[in-house]
Formats: sequence, C-alpha cells, structure tokens
Amino acid sequence: MLELPSRGFGRSVNTHNVRLDVLCDWIESSVLFNQEDLSSTDIVDILLENNIYEDQGFAWDLLSDAWRELRRRNVLLQGGYPLTITGSRLRPAYRWDRLPGHSFCLALSLAEWLPNWARKFGNDYTEQGELFELLVAESIAKTLPDWQVHRTGWSKTKTAKLPEVVRTLCAWLGEPETGNRERWTKNSANEAGLDIVCIRPMPDRRPGIPLYLMQCASGVTNNPVWEHKRRMPDVDLWAKLVDFAVHPKRGFATPFAFTDDAFRRHCHAVNGLLLDRHRLVAPAAADPAWLSAATAKRLRDWLRPRLRTLPRAQVMAGG
Repeated sequence: MLELPSRGFGRSVNTHNVRLDVLCDWIESSVLFNQEDLSSTDIVDILLENNIYEDQGFAWDLLSDAWRELRRRNVLLQGGYPLTITGSRLRPAYRWDRLPGHSFCLALSLAEWLPNWARKFGNDYTEQGELFELLVAESIAKTLPDWQVHRTGWSKTKTAKLPEVVRTLCAWLGEPETGNRERWTKNSANEAGLDIVCIRPMPDRRPGIPLYLMQCASGVTNNPVWEHKRRMPDVDLWAKLVDFAVHPKRGFATPFAFTDDAFRRHCHAVNGLLLDRHRLVAPAAADPAWLSAATAKRLRDWLRPRLRTLPRAQVMAGG
C-alpha cells in the first residue's frame, strides 16, 4: 500500500475530510503500481492507524462511498480499468505497463496528492506536458476518427512562437489573420494557451464547422490550484488573432478523474469539451494497444523511474 496522500486527506471526526477522488486514486495506485491485493479492511486499518479516522464505523461509511465510486470507474472504462473488484477485495487486472496511457494519467494525478514524491524529479514539467499533449491528441483521434487534430503547444522539441502558431493555424483552417496580434499579445508569447486544435471538416472544406481550441493541463505539483486553466485558451483573444467565420469553442483536457457532480461543475467552468482521465483512456476498452508504439514507449520510459520511488506504507494484515 502506498503512503497516505499529504493533500486531500484531512482528519475526519464529525465530517469526512478525505476527498473521494483522492482516496480512489490512492487505492487504484496502491493496487496497480504495487501489484498487490487490497481489501476494504486493509484500507480502514490504515486510516485508523494514521489517525485520519478515530471511529471505525465512520471510516466504513467513507469506504462504502469509495467502493461505489470505484465500481463507477470500472463501468466507465470497462476492459481498460486497472482493478478487478470482487466483493470487498481489489486485485490488479493487469501490470501498469500494459496500458501506459491510464498509468500515466494516474501517476500525474498522484503527483498532486504526493507532492514530496513528485518533487524528487525536479521542477521542469516540459516533457510531462509534451507527453500529455501527445496522449490527448491520440485519444481524440481514436475516439473521434472523423475529426482532425493539430498540436500547437510549445515544447523543447516544438519551439514555435505565437506568430508561427497563428500562421500555421490559419493555413490549416483556411482562415485569415486579423492583423491584431501585436496589439493583443506579447512578443514573447508562445501559443497563448492553445495546445491542440480539433475540427470536424466538411467535404466542401468551407468554414462554419465544429472547432475546438484546447488547453492540456497535465498538473504542476508546486501549483495544485489548476482550476484557473479551465478558462484557457481565451477564445475571445484568439478571435482577435484569427478571423474565424464561426466563434470557436473551448476544450480542456486533464489527467484527473472526477466524481459525477464534480465533472458537471468542471464542464460548466470550461463551457466546452472536457476530457478527463476516463474519457482520455476510453479507447483502451476496444483496443488495449490504442496508443502509437512511440508514444507508449515514451510513457513507459517516463514512468519507470518514478514508480520505483513511490513511497510505501506499512500496514497491519487485514481482510
């Protein structure tokens, strides 16, 4: 079992101060990355041992909610879910490297809940962000095969500044620039919050088609408040840079998994297309090898040294 998260796990006496999404991520990670079975009794034991809960019955109330949420996740991902749920026991359904897309998103989420572990690998998130963009682009291409996907985000291997991004985007969409870039953006801007463009073209190649401008937020451990990125990219700003025939919609991709209520709230904040962990890795239900071989290898290479150093907890035998 992994060490308890330092975020999202508060002492709970009269109210539950453990976030359900954090608890379920911790459980999934403990089972998948440790390749071990866990029972609900094991989890209650560690919550009591670490003084997160002092009343066993109250802790069991939390576990009841967690089991419902884990079963809901299982339904969402079908064959792509990493756990097998049998009664009150959880087992790994496969090794973490079989579906590196899900393991990558889960590890990115875990980095928010275990920031001391994540900091061991430095504060340069460039590769992490580039890998997440690759995963998002390939996921959209698999889920929406009639759509076209174009990556625009800045990275060490993709260093185009905003003027080039605007020109490329206009050529790709067949839309003219407005000529207002200098007025509305800084010369040092990279991509003005735009990471991926998604369109559903029509056979006549004319405008007036579904168009999403997307932000990919992979998570930054020294800034856990990622919610401000839900309003990125600024589609009104982009309308001052490109003369769109139809105002584009916003899209937002994140590796986190949300409860149903939280997902709805985030959808409202994005006011467009929201891709969470379960939507991003959904192609695995039909094709476990849905990622390109090159991207899958890069994800595994990124994950291996990090998973080897995950902090483990000592717990009493239970269940």
